[in-house]
Amino acid sequence: MKSPVAGRLWRLGIAAALSGSICVLAGCTRAPREPIQTAGVTQIDVWHPWGGTQADAFRDIAREFEKRHPHIRVRLLYTPNDLSANQKFFTAVAAGMPPDVIMVDGPQVAQWAEQGALSPLTERLRSNGLGEKDYFTPCWNQNFYEGEVWALTYCADPNFGFGWNKKDFRDAGLDPERPPRTLKELDEMAQRLEKSEGGKLRRIGIIPWGQFGYANSLFTWGWAFGGSFYDPETRTVTADHPRIVQALEWMCSYARTYDVNRIGTLQAGFTSQEQNPFYIGKLSMQCLHISSLKDIELYAPKDFEYGVTFLPAPEFGEQRSSWIGGWCMALPKGARNPDAAWEYIRWMTSTPEGTKIVAQKAGLLPGFRRSAYFDPSVKKPPHYETFLAILRETRHQRPVMPAQAYYMSALGRAVDMAIHGLMTPKEALEEARRDTQKELDRILAGRTPAAERGSGKR
Repeated sequence: MKSPVAGRLWRLGIAAALSGSICVLAGCTRAPREPIQTAGVTQIDVWHPWGGTQADAFRDIAREFEKRHPHIRVRLLYTPNDLSANQKFFTAVAAGMPPDVIMVDGPQVAQWAEQGALSPLTERLRSNGLGEKDYFTPCWNQNFYEGEVWALTYCADPNFGFGWNKKDFRDAGLDPERPPRTLKELDEMAQRLEKSEGGKLRRIGIIPWGQFGYANSLFTWGWAFGGSFYDPETRTVTADHPRIVQALEWMCSYARTYDVNRIGTLQAGFTSQEQNPFYIGKLSMQCLHISSLKDIELYAPKDFEYGVTFLPAPEFGEQRSSWIGGWCMALPKGARNPDAAWEYIRWMTSTPEGTKIVAQKAGLLPGFRRSAYFDPSVKKPPHYETFLAILRETRHQRPVMPAQAYYMSALGRAVDMAIHGLMTPKEALEEARRDTQKELDRILAGRTPAAERGSGKR
């Protein structure tokens, strides 16, 4: 019996096959399916989602790989890819014409494995003497599903460091070297940092939902409050866990106290990297991603002073809380150059040298514990040590389950409805739980084990 998702892939395959027939009739040609080799050199196609500085870094890293692997040439192709825009990739897999390597965001891994779009890496890891002990726990967990490893972490994202603008602290009469340690202190400092003029907000202490999306904000504060989002043993969605409800109630308190519409007006003026509100005295505290450090180096005023520490948490919550996300590298099902592709993935994610080069050029952190980047002699930018500490201590990653994209959308809706007063936090999260559980049950009903789909068995 085909699962609904498997049926979707089958339909995409029919569409791709039809488009291929039309292509032949029109006189155009399709890419050959045999390995592309010229004078002993194998070319691999790599799809990635980046533009700007990260695209430049990714290209430079690929060139470093080629220097060390002269028998492999890497062709990079920018392909937009997020939790919802993946149709091009699935169409390519269904048509038997995937890239050799695909970048996959951590929350997508289980879902793509469930849909039969990836090939397991477990045996390749074993043959190279690699295993769970070689990776930070969340980095391993986000790629491990149904007894198989489906991807390896390219960049480990400690989500998040907590940043504060020291100039704003001085202006508000606060000690610029002492960030909030508890949620109570955070709320008190936010009150002192807030500035209004003519009924408009000119500066706000923090926007709890304001960085990196509603769903990621709720994961961040939900775990800080001591909540749980999913029970993998029973496959039960727990979006309305009491501590998650408390976290969203706290987020909504800012929407009420400072008026969500006034906050929205303030945010509307944040139009460029150089106008980042954290740099220019409009937002005094915020969650910082590891890539924020490179952005600050490039775009912040030269006299910008800031600090980074662990997230504050309520006294009853999880102290020094965080979670790990990050982009991963996977081998698509049907890749025409799997051995060369695996060597590229392995070098980038699981060798001391390759992971060091990734970290240095892209300003990111490896998920590989034995990366040469962690050698104390390697020079690192300011505040990296805090992110390294977060990476080493953190035990959370987003729930590993094949309805993760749906779940994040549901959580995003819940935050949106709650902060705008259209539903209570409890009502919104109960709806997110019901809807996601229904979608998860639908996906799992009548399923073929993911490992069998990935290997081509039926």
